Amino acid sequence: VGMADKFAQLVIGPAGSGKSTYCTALQNHCLTVKRSVHVVNLDPAAEVFKYKPAVDIRDLISIEDVMEEMDFGPNGGLVFAMEYLCENFNWFEEQINGAYGEDYLLIDCPGAKNNADVGENRIGASLTSRHQDK
Repeated sequence: VGMADKFAQLVIGPAGSGKSTYCTALQNHCLTVKRSVHVVNLDPAAEVFKYKPAVDIRDLISIEDVMEEMDFGPNGGLVFAMEYLCENFNWFEEQINGAYGEDYLLIDCPGAKNNADVGENRIGASLTSRHQDK
């Protein structure tokens, strides 16, 4: 099963709006009704989850490392991490291709206003263009 065969939901919104809480609630509901769903964490600054991420951007890039090595603050670190993910999108594809079959994916995006928009727009465009290319 390739990217073109995946069904996913980008969960977007401002910081603190409940994106991760929504992902947890939907994952719990799906478990209750015996549906498969996997949550993908694309927030490199996230520290605590009530769900276990099936795919975690922090395995690719750490906001703490970016801030330390690049001397960026949290917002600059987030923008850099989103750009890095887009430049290394094959990592994301490898993480989800085949591993989860046709299961539904919830993609929990970062919530910093304006900064995450860069990542959300580029990730959404990458997913869309890859889907249309198939």
